[in-house]
Amino acid sequence: MTEEAGHIRRAVLVLASILTILVVYLYLDVWFYVQAQPPLVREKPAEPTLVPTEPLEIPLFPNLKFKSIVRTKGVYSYERMIEHLQALVDQYELLSVDIIGESVERRAIYLVKLGQGEKKILLDGAHHGSEWISSFLLMTMIEHYAYHYHTGQPFYGYDLRELLSTYTLYIVPMVNPDGVEIVATNGRGSLSYDSLLAMNGGSRDFTLWKANARGVDLNRQYPTNWHLAQNYGPPQPASANYAGSKPLTEPEVIAMERLHQQEGFSAHLTYHSVGNEVFYYYYQTGRWLERDRSLAQAVANHTGYRLRHSSGGIGGMARDHVVTTYQIPSLIIELGTNKPRPLPEFNDMWKRNRQVPCLVMTWLKQWEEP
Repeated sequence: MTEEAGHIRRAVLVLASILTILVVYLYLDVWFYVQAQPPLVREKPAEPTLVPTEPLEIPLFPNLKFKSIVRTKGVYSYERMIEHLQALVDQYELLSVDIIGESVERRAIYLVKLGQGEKKILLDGAHHGSEWISSFLLMTMIEHYAYHYHTGQPFYGYDLRELLSTYTLYIVPMVNPDGVEIVATNGRGSLSYDSLLAMNGGSRDFTLWKANARGVDLNRQYPTNWHLAQNYGPPQPASANYAGSKPLTEPEVIAMERLHQQEGFSAHLTYHSVGNEVFYYYYQTGRWLERDRSLAQAVANHTGYRLRHSSGGIGGMARDHVVTTYQIPSLIIELGTNKPRPLPEFNDMWKRNRQVPCLVMTWLKQWEEP
């Protein structure tokens, strides 16, 4: 081996020794570091935060002896009402359903008859789309009355078979089906979303929409003092309070007026959804006033709602027209306090109002007796 090769070999051995020493040093350094650390404690993973979810269907009446057909978990829509009407008619022979007219968008306006008596009482709901809770209340009432009539069981002390042998309840649960569908679908259920958007001031939130599909407020459309309603509301179609170009232009109100003319009702209850109040007065006098105030007071006492002595002042309302034209008791019953989200209040609404038609029938029988 040459001297030069010997030098190279010695250099390689030296480098290898140095690398070996560095590796051993690094290994020992890491080992001592790891040993010096505290033992690793694995933390228990945090429990997931449970976000409460709404039940698929609100169990409104869990203590009933029967499972009710009429239920909802949100806005009580026109389509859901039709499904329930069909199921109720199939189940209860006492019920009959007619169509008294059509809405602007050709939805049927349904009338339910419950009873066999010659005297008639009219109940209606949802003149305003946003007040769909009144439709749900009336449909619930239809089912419960039909069930107790069918089984013969007393309804909170009332004998429905006896009462409904004298009276027949005429119930129009949804006067304004287009308006209710506008609320239920946030405007998408209408035939003309763009025109609705313009009438709603450009807002895409239709929760508080009251009018029909043409932007006419149906509870400003009746002939009695209609000019007051015209002056009170906006001059063009809108989500609320527009009285139309003249009274009785809208097919929904024409259907209701025709029904009044044909049937000759003994009393009228029209349901709305904000205020917890009973309105009855529209310039009645004498015994006429005494009768209407007495009935309204009885309903207010039973429900716990405030009795309001008010002439209204707006005009064009169903109550105004019925009191003035047909001279029968006509009560506005305002059901709750929360117009955007009324469903959580429904149990209270039901407890207050479930016996009201029975009370009215009983009161009328006593008033009419000589």
